[in-house]
Amino acid sequence: MVNIPNKRDPKVVQLFLKLRGFQSVPRGYEIDHIIPLEDGGLDTVNNLQLLTILQHRDKTARENRRRQLQRRGRL
Repeated sequence: MVNIPNKRDPKVVQLFLKLRGFQSVPRGYEIDHIIPLEDGGLDTVNNLQLLTILQHRDKTARENRRRQLQRRGRL
C-alpha cells in the first residue's frame, strides 16, 4: 500500500504563491490540487491552482460525486 499524503506541504504552498507574486492566498480564493492527492495527484507547484471559493466548492463536489459513483461501480 502506498502512503498518500492528505495535506499540503506549507513550503510547496509558499513557493506556489511566491512564483505567482503573492505573499498569501488572495481574498476570496483557495489553493486547489488540480489532480487531488486522493486520486494520485502530487503535492507539487505544478499540481496547484488558485480557484475562487465557489469554483473550489463546485470542483470538490464533482470530484466527491465521481468517487461515490466509482465506489458503487457506476463509472
